[in-house]
Amino acid sequence: GHTVQSLLDVSYQTSYSFIYQSWLFLRAFTAPIFIFSSGIVFSYLLFQKPLSFSNNPRILKGIKRGTSLILIGYLLRYPTIKIFNLGNVSSSQWITFFTIDALHLIGIGILSILLFAFISSRLKINSAITFSILTLSVFVISPVVNSIVWNSSGNIFLTSYITFQFGSIFPLFPYLQFIFLGAIWGILIAEKPRLLSNNGNIYIILFFSLFIIAFAYALKTNYSDSLLRVGVIFVLLSLFEYISRSIKRIPKIIESLARNSLWIYIIHLVILYGSPTSIGLYQIIGKTLSAETTIFIALLMLILMTIISLGIDKFRVTKFNIFRQI
Repeated sequence: GHTVQSLLDVSYQTSYSFIYQSWLFLRAFTAPIFIFSSGIVFSYLLFQKPLSFSNNPRILKGIKRGTSLILIGYLLRYPTIKIFNLGNVSSSQWITFFTIDALHLIGIGILSILLFAFISSRLKINSAITFSILTLSVFVISPVVNSIVWNSSGNIFLTSYITFQFGSIFPLFPYLQFIFLGAIWGILIAEKPRLLSNNGNIYIILFFSLFIIAFAYALKTNYSDSLLRVGVIFVLLSLFEYISRSIKRIPKIIESLARNSLWIYIIHLVILYGSPTSIGLYQIIGKTLSAETTIFIALLMLILMTIISLGIDKFRVTKFNIFRQI
């Protein structure tokens, strides 16, 4: 998605191209699925064992992971090579620095899951109920929040977390609803491991998903986009659960890509958009390539990220063997 959007010539990125519009339509679901999956994985690991909140080792790990994701997100957009020499940074560079991306969002999402799980444990409320209320709340108020015209002279650091207005790609409203939605499913699967092993449950989810999608198209309001994305997420959830039954073992390459998803995300962003110490392909040849060349480079990017992921695994094993020998 990033590769095509960054390198494909603007003449191809038109509403008259059925292929481009189809690609654009499908790309609208990649981020919600990514965010939803993050919520599922983290909450599943958090609630997998019936431990008290204070004795759960996932709490400290979650704080470290959430904080590190936010810091990495800011580091990737840092406006200058010189850490403390910020006098020459322009206002547009500051706005870019404060832009909220997927890493910021997931980091805040993980910390929010920990916070509300702690509150739920104190109030003796089932966490699934808490996150259901939170999901619904974010869903309802997001169009209202994004209709507000925010003052540019205000605190852009905080405002960027709330609204699209200052260039944020994934503000908390509406995208926080997807990580909370994932948290609900992570909790349910942790508490009831065989919940999705029943064909009847899968059919119910699939039917419910298709109903949501149809309702989203019929409704045509500010809530339609969120409903459509939720519907597609649950369609994929049911389909993947059904497919996974016939899979004895996940291929090692898929395991590797999943394990190293953060590194893949960071490295491919640096290659495309650069970093405080380098420039990327976007600055060199951005939005100038033909469709064929762009597709070829996108495939090369997939291959390169797979090789890097396997290389990281190899390095981990080598490093472990060295320490074990010592």
